[in-house]
Amino acid sequence: MGNRVQPKANAPYVVGVDLGGTNVRAAVLDRNEKSLGRFETPSDAKAGAAKTVVRIADAVRGAADAAGVNINDIGAVGVAVPGHINVPEGRIVWAPNFGEYANDSYVPYKDVYLRDMVEAELGIAMVMDNDANVAALGEFRFGAGRGTRHLVMFTLGTGVGGGIVVDGEVLRGSTGGAAEVGHIIIADGVGGSQFGAHGRLETLAGRDAITERAALKMESGRETKLWDYITGPESLMQHLTPATIDDAAEAGDALAIEVLNDIGHFVGLGIASMINVFNPEVVVLGGKIARSKTLFSAAHRTARASAVGSIFVSAKIVRAELDDNAGIMGAVELAWREIGG
Repeated sequence: MGNRVQPKANAPYVVGVDLGGTNVRAAVLDRNEKSLGRFETPSDAKAGAAKTVVRIADAVRGAADAAGVNINDIGAVGVAVPGHINVPEGRIVWAPNFGEYANDSYVPYKDVYLRDMVEAELGIAMVMDNDANVAALGEFRFGAGRGTRHLVMFTLGTGVGGGIVVDGEVLRGSTGGAAEVGHIIIADGVGGSQFGAHGRLETLAGRDAITERAALKMESGRETKLWDYITGPESLMQHLTPATIDDAAEAGDALAIEVLNDIGHFVGLGIASMINVFNPEVVVLGGKIARSKTLFSAAHRTARASAVGSIFVSAKIVRAELDDNAGIMGAVELAWREIGG
């Protein structure tokens, strides 16, 4: 670990970076919250840490060029990173989607001091956090949580991620691993996964759980519009997606509605647990799957029925507003907080 690059307290600009498994995106914002320029480039997630640093730097420089901004006028760079992040140390504890191949074996990132590496490359102060935490911070500051102090966010996608803001601050826990809302145990002995315990919200409400539930119901021989999507010899799950199931539900298909009601029930149990524990002002549901009206309504009903009533009444359950920009905007807020802006 080297000496820290100091943030520039009076700088007019910051950069937010969303580091993904496919691409890395960056945006320059000024103090009026105006986005001045953006840049996107492949992240080369499996090419090693040195390559990741180069790609982050490319994105930052590209965004600055697009904005017409001198890179020396950037006060700090915030980065959303998928993985377990120790924020004070600037260290990736573990990030399974990033790594490199050694002797034909894939080695994920463990104990990578990414902050020091990026600061050495750019000469700009950098701060990073887990991507789900950063997305929650983005919604808190710029999206569905504007004006609140207490927020819980669920992001429904391939898995279930999330973030928690308590009194305006991201809840990180003792080592940066807090707010793994997808790992809440909401059922006993069901929803298995090679990546964790049975009964987790993620194994019951993630993408594959939705398509599997639909396929199981179809395998009983039931009539459904979903048969229209089965166009080849592959298994049913290979033809179905949460989007096609939601389309069928919107068209009034009984089986699809049943599936999304089931999934929404599980999500609602997770929401109720978080409401009972954290007493938030707002619960934000993000990710494409959360756009389903059927799932959202079912989740709201279950949360209402399962949460402590006197706590539930002070919590709004809403959809995310920033969509794919939540990571970048949360990273922008990280950077502003780093320079004291």
